[in-house]
Amino acid sequence: MSDQVNDEPTHWPTHCEHCGTELAHAVVDMDKTNADRPELRPGEMVAVDYCPNPDCPSHQIEDDEPSTPGSLGGDSGGA
Repeated sequence: MSDQVNDEPTHWPTHCEHCGTELAHAVVDMDKTNADRPELRPGEMVAVDYCPNPDCPSHQIEDDEPSTPGSLGGDSGGA
């Protein structure tokens, strides 16, 4: 393991790169068997930033992308 420290600040975007709208934030529970309550279980939840603008070009579906909602494609096969 390295003891080097990166002193460079991390750039974290606050606005959509496509339309300029301020990004919204959400927490997604990756384990759908959990009860629907705001309970933090490390490793099962992920925080995401997303563009809330419904007219944003980033929401346009391209022909070569998977048609299944929530699918990232690939052969991950889930957890």
